Order: sequence, then C-alpha cells, then structure tokens
Amino acid sequence: MGGLDLQGHGRLHGAARGDHPARQHARHGLQLDPEAPDRLPVHGGDRRGGWDRTSSDRASLWRQTLHEGALVSVVRALAILALLGCAVACDSSPGSGGSTGFVRNPAADSPLEFGPAGEFRLTERSGREVTQEDLLGRPWLAGCIFTRCGTICPALTTQMRWAQERLRDTDARLVSISVDPEHDTPEILGEYAREFAGADPDRWWFLTGEEARIHAWIRDSFHLAVAKDPAAPPAMLVAHSSLLVAVDGEGRIRGYYEGTTREGTARAVARVRHLAGAAAHRATFHPTLNAALNGLSAVLLLCGLLAIRWGRRCLHAGLMRAALVTSIVFLVSYLHYHFVVLPDSGGPVHFVGEGAARAAYLVLLVIHVIGALVNLPMVLRTLWLARAERWEEHKRLARLTFPLWLAVSVTGVAVYFALYGLTPPS
Repeated sequence: MGGLDLQGHGRLHGAARGDHPARQHARHGLQLDPEAPDRLPVHGGDRRGGWDRTSSDRASLWRQTLHEGALVSVVRALAILALLGCAVACDSSPGSGGSTGFVRNPAADSPLEFGPAGEFRLTERSGREVTQEDLLGRPWLAGCIFTRCGTICPALTTQMRWAQERLRDTDARLVSISVDPEHDTPEILGEYAREFAGADPDRWWFLTGEEARIHAWIRDSFHLAVAKDPAAPPAMLVAHSSLLVAVDGEGRIRGYYEGTTREGTARAVARVRHLAGAAAHRATFHPTLNAALNGLSAVLLLCGLLAIRWGRRCLHAGLMRAALVTSIVFLVSYLHYHFVVLPDSGGPVHFVGEGAARAAYLVLLVIHVIGALVNLPMVLRTLWLARAERWEEHKRLARLTFPLWLAVSVTGVAVYFALYGLTPPS
C-alpha cells in the first residue's frame, strides 16, 4: 500500500512498517471508523463535518448526482431545441433566401426584389388606356382573374376587396388583370367591379386588352402560369396562378403571396403598406415583445437554479417570483395579440416551410403550447408549497415543474425565430 497519495497530504509510508491504517490516517488529519479500519476516507465531507458516510448518505449522494445529471441533460436538450428553432428560421422563414430565386411570402420589410414588373399598355374598365407609367410612384398589388371563372377567381376577388379596405389609408393601388380579355370587355369588367367587388374606381383597376400580350406579360414579367384551353367549359377556360404580386413604386416586383387565403392576403397587405411608407396595420411589436419575455423568463429560471444550488434561498425565491411575473406578462400580451390584434389583420402568421423544416417547427410548437397548458397549474402549486414552507413536497414537484417551465420559455423563443427569422417584424 505504500505510495498512496490522498488530497495532497503526502505519501503514506506507514503501511510498509505495518502500522494500522487508522493510525496512518490519524497522522495526516483524517478519521476512520475504528470498527472498520479498512474503509477509506470519503473526501468532500457532509453537513455533519465528518468524513465517514453511512450507506444512506451514499445513496443520497447518488440521488443528488443523478438529479444534477438529469438537469444537465434537460438543459442540453433545450439548447438543442433553441438551435433547431434558429436553423428552421434561417432555412425556411419568410423572406429568407436570395433575391434571385422564387420566394413566397417575403416579410413586410424584406429587401428582396424579383425583377421589373415589365411594360404594358392595356385598357382599364373605365375605357381609358393605362401603362406602367401610370402606376409609378406608388406601390400596387396585382392578381389575375376572369369574370366567367368558376374556380379560384371569386376567392381572389373577395380577398382583394378585403385588401382594399386595409389599404384605404395609403396611396397604394390594386390591379386585377383579366386573362380572358376576349370576353371581359371594359363594360363587363365595370359591371363585375361594381356588383361583385365593390371596387373603388380610383384605387382598384380592372385591366383588359389583347390576349396574347396579356398572357405574355404575365408569364415573362410576373413569372406566373397562365394557359387557355379552348376545349374547356367557360368557367374553366383559362388556368392561371392564384398568387398576388406586390410591386413597389419603381415598378419592381417585391413579393408573391397566396391570394385565395386571408393569411396570404394579410401578408401581401403588410408588404404593400410597408412599400407605401405606412405603418404596418398589424401591431408587429407584439411577437418581438412576447419572444423577449420568454427569453427573460428562461434567464431568470436558470439564475434561480444557480441561486438555490449556491444555497442563496432568498435570492432563489426572488428570481422565481420574477420569472412568474414575466410569464404572466407574456400570457397577457399573448392573449391580447391573438384575440384583439390579429382578428382585424388577417389572423395569425403561419409557418411557411415544408418537409423536415415544417415537421421540426410543429415539434417546437407542440412542446410550447401543450407544455404551457400543463405547466401553469404546476408552477402555481410549486410556488404555493414554497410559501407554505412544505419544502419536501416543494422540491419533489419543482423537479418536474422547472424543466417544463424552462422548455416552454425556450421553445417560445424558438417558435418566434421559426416564424419571423432573424430579422424582427417591423
């Protein structure tokens, strides 16, 4: 046994002379149980100040170690979720990607451009001839329709009428382009606009003209599909895209949006309002505020964990109360945003990615929403147990409440990045 070194106390040579192990350690300031002289000292001590540990002490130590290991695993998992959210945001969020590809749903303040809207000379429903020069200096939102259409055109016109109301306080125009101009004369378009669309003649134009030129303009400048099938019934005579095209005041295409849904139209409206220099109709500071509150809650929770690990009970209690207040403020802001702000601005923003990115986003969303519903009563119960000084029950429940609370906070930030990318909405 000669040569055993314990915590810098020197090398023990007594064993070579046959000294009793208890006497060896006594000379070095260590204590052994005289009834069990072969038991090695356990370093680190416990609250009783002794070096020896009973079997129950060792079991308690193992349990503490396992809890700490589990907590480290939870924190690592949350970090991975946060990174996943950022990756999803970078890969598939609105407005991401380069300006050379076809990107749907760019954010309202996205710098993306998709080339010029091209030149045209067409007839408006009023009978006057208009060109691209008449639209310079103000943004406009364009879509394709024809009056006999029995498929997507009624939905497109309905959404354009909704957009007209949301753009009334701007100088933006709306432009509906007939892809069946042989039938859609200025007179027919005028009647359609008055009776079906309720269109303001100064702000919403309906254009017709030579079919070949219109189709070529749509394909070559807007890069949208359009094809006529003479054998098809009148209601399905022309197949065309359902996308709305946002164009800025300099005649540059700035975004493509689904025109048959309220969600897509709301995004198109936000884009055009931004291009018009108007304040966005939607109070977009809410998502950023909510994400910041979630992030602050996560920081307070982690600081509270460190405080209790260091034995700073009062500091721990204060930090956990602050985390609760932050979460309550988040809840109030979240409910106000979803039930007061969004109903008037087209509903919530939905994730636009596909495939694996969408699956990853849905995992984040489920953890966030379901976790929040389950966690709220757990948080309140845990804090009540602490206030009642029922410490054993408090600790048992806190081991479940804390990681779930932290997961809800972290995934809230991840969901924000998945929806809005790395650039906050403005």
